[in-house]
Amino acid sequence: MHARSGPGRRAGTMDGTRAGGAWRWDVRVLGLGALLFCALAVFAVVDSRPDVEADLTQRAAEQLEATGESWAVARFSGRDATLFGEALAQEARDKVRAAVEGVSGVRAVEDATTLLPERRPFTFSVVRSGATLQIEGYVPSQYALMGIAEAVKALPPGLTVRGLDRLVRARGAPAGDFAAVVAFALKLLAQLPAGRVTLSDDSFAIEGRAPDLATYDALQRVLHEPLPQDFRLARFALRPPVVSPYVWSAARDGDTVHLKGYVPSEAARQEVVKALHDTMPDAGVADGTVLGDGAPATDLWLRAVRFAAAQLAILPRGQVGLSDMAITLEGAAGSFAVYDALVAARRAPPEGFQIARFAIEPPPAVPFVWRIWRQGPQVRLSGYAPGEEARRVMGDAVKALFPGGQVSDQVRLASGGPPSDAWTAAATYALAQVSRMGAGEATLLDNTLTLSGEATDSASYANLAEALKAPPPGVRLEAARVLPPVISPYVFAARSDETGVTLSGFFPDADTHARVKAAVARLFPAARLTDVAAVGAGAPAHFAEAVEAALGPLARLEAGDLRFGDGQVMLAGTGRYPAAGALAAAELKAALPPGFAAEVSVDAPAPGLPVGAAECVRLLGDAAARGLSFDAAGRPAGDSLPTLDRMAAAALRCPVLLLQPAPGTTIPSAAVAARGAALKAHLVAAGVPDHHVIWAPDAPEPVPGDPALTVAGVRIIVRAAP
Repeated sequence: MHARSGPGRRAGTMDGTRAGGAWRWDVRVLGLGALLFCALAVFAVVDSRPDVEADLTQRAAEQLEATGESWAVARFSGRDATLFGEALAQEARDKVRAAVEGVSGVRAVEDATTLLPERRPFTFSVVRSGATLQIEGYVPSQYALMGIAEAVKALPPGLTVRGLDRLVRARGAPAGDFAAVVAFALKLLAQLPAGRVTLSDDSFAIEGRAPDLATYDALQRVLHEPLPQDFRLARFALRPPVVSPYVWSAARDGDTVHLKGYVPSEAARQEVVKALHDTMPDAGVADGTVLGDGAPATDLWLRAVRFAAAQLAILPRGQVGLSDMAITLEGAAGSFAVYDALVAARRAPPEGFQIARFAIEPPPAVPFVWRIWRQGPQVRLSGYAPGEEARRVMGDAVKALFPGGQVSDQVRLASGGPPSDAWTAAATYALAQVSRMGAGEATLLDNTLTLSGEATDSASYANLAEALKAPPPGVRLEAARVLPPVISPYVFAARSDETGVTLSGFFPDADTHARVKAAVARLFPAARLTDVAAVGAGAPAHFAEAVEAALGPLARLEAGDLRFGDGQVMLAGTGRYPAAGALAAAELKAALPPGFAAEVSVDAPAPGLPVGAAECVRLLGDAAARGLSFDAAGRPAGDSLPTLDRMAAAALRCPVLLLQPAPGTTIPSAAVAARGAALKAHLVAAGVPDHHVIWAPDAPEPVPGDPALTVAGVRIIVRAAP
C-alpha cells in the first residue's frame, strides 16, 4: 500500500498536481469552446429564421391556393404557423389546417380562423335611380368582393356605384361564382333608366321599366333563358315602356282577326285571345300586338276589349279599336238588325269609355226613298237617309221649320242612296216647301222629288211658286201639285181714286192675276197700280170674267170701290156726272156672268161750273187723250167708255157742241157718221141736252172764235156763246 502511495503517490502528487492543473485548464478550454459553439449555433439559427419563415409562408400560401382555400392566411413564427381568416364552413377550416400541416418544414399549426356568420336568406340587391346604382347585402368572400369590384369598373361611363365598401361577408351563399351573378345583374340594370335586382339565395328578381320595346324584348328573352350559376327567375316585374296614346285594334277579314297595337301584360294578351275565341269560335287570330305600359286599369281595358270583340263578331268585314279611353267601330252592317244592334251598343259603351268614332255603313236600301207628310201640326218622316250627318241636318231643319209640331221621325240610315250633300240639299228643300203647306207631302226617290199639298196662306203659296222654279242642282222636280189656300168667303177688291188703282184680296191663279192687271192697264191708262192681292183657292166659277166685267164700270167713276164676296159684287163711289151711277149699274149687271149678283151705290158729283169754249176744248182734249176707239160698226169699244164718261162730264159744262166729219179724214164717211152718232148718243145719255150736241155733217167751217178739236175722225166745234 505504501508502495502504491509512496513514490507513486509523490509522483502522483507531483504529476497529479500537474496533471490536475492541466485537466482543469483543459476543462476550461473545453467549456469555452462549447459555449462558443453554442453561441455560433444560436447566431446561425437566429440569422436564418426570417428566410425560413418567408419560405414557409410562401409555400403555405401556394398550398392554400392549390386547395382553393385562399381565404385563409398562414403566419409563421419560426416553423410554427398560425392560421387566420373567416371560413365559410368548418370543413374549410379543417381543410386549411391539414393543408398547412402538410407543408414540409412546418413544426406546429395553431388554428386562429373563425366561421363567418350564416345568413338565411342570403340576400343582395342593386337599385338603379338615374345614374346611381346602390348596392347592399352579403358577399361570400373577399374573392367575390373583388369580382364585384371588377364588374363595377366594367359598367358604362357615367354610372356611379355606391355601397361597395359596405358589403358584408357571410356564410349561406349559393354554390358557384356569386360575383358572376352580381355582374349579370349590374349589366341588366345598366340598360334601364330605373330598376332593381334582388338576389335571395338562388332566386333572381328584377323590376323596373324598359326605355323602349327593343330593350324590353331583349331583356325578356335573356331572363327567360337559363340564368348564370343556375339561378332561377323568381320574379319578372320588368314593365314595358309607357305608350301614349295606348292603342289596340282588331280587324276582321272573313275567318281571321288581325290584332295590332299594345297589350299591358302577357296575361292580358291571353284574355284578349280568349275574348275573341268566345265571340268568334271559328275565327283564327293573327296576333301582332306587343307589350306596352300606359293602358287604363287592366280590368277596365279588358272590359272594353270584350265589348269591341262582341261588336266585331257581328261584322263580317270590320274593325274595332281602342285609343286610351276612346272606342272606334268601323265596317259595313249586313242587315238592319245588325245595324240596330250596333247602334244600341253605341249608346251603351263600357264604363269610363266613349264611342269616339262610329263609322258603320248601314245596309243598302232599294229603292232609296224618303218621305215627309204633314197634316196641320202633325208631321211624319219616313224612309232612309244616307248618313248620320245628313240625318242630323234634316233633324235640325225639321226643328226650325216645324216649331211646336208633333213630329214622328222614322227615318233610318241606309246605304245605296245619292251622295250625302246632294240628298241633304234635296231633303231640306222639300222640308221648306212642305212647311209652307197646311197639308201636304213630299217624296224623294233617289234624286227625283214630288210635291203635293195645299199652301198655308197666300204668301206661302207665292214663296212656294217661286221656290219651285229653282230646285237644288241635281234634283229633278217630277211633279208639284201644290194648291193655294182655300179662301172662304172668297174676297177681292179694287179701289180707284186720284192716286191710282189698288188691288187686294185673292185671285185663283197666275193667269187670272195677269188678266186682271191687263184690264187695269187698259181701263186706267197711266194710273199707278198698287197690287197687294194674293193667290187663293176657292174662287167661284167665272171669277176672272166677273172681275174683268166689273172693272169697266169702276173705271167710269171718278172714285170708287169694287168688292167681291164669293158671288156678290158691290160697287160704290162717285160718278163723273149725275147719270153715271145708273149707267154703271146697268152696265155691271149686264156684263156679269151667271152666278154673280151686283149691288151698286154711286153718288152724283157736285155740279160743275160752266166753262167757255176754249176751256171746254181743253177739257174735252184731256179726256179724249186717255184713248177713244170704235169698232167697225162705229160703236165705241168697251175700254173707251171711261173716256166717253170723262168727255160727257166736260160737255155738261160746255157751250153747244157741233159734230162733223173731220176735214181730210181717211175714215169712210159712213163710219165717221156712225161714230158721231154714237158720241152724241153717249153724251145725251149722260145728261147733255140734245140740242147742245148737234150732228151737222154739212155745217160750214167754224167761224173765227169757235175752238174745235178732232177725236177719232170726228171734229167737235165748240160754238161760243152769243
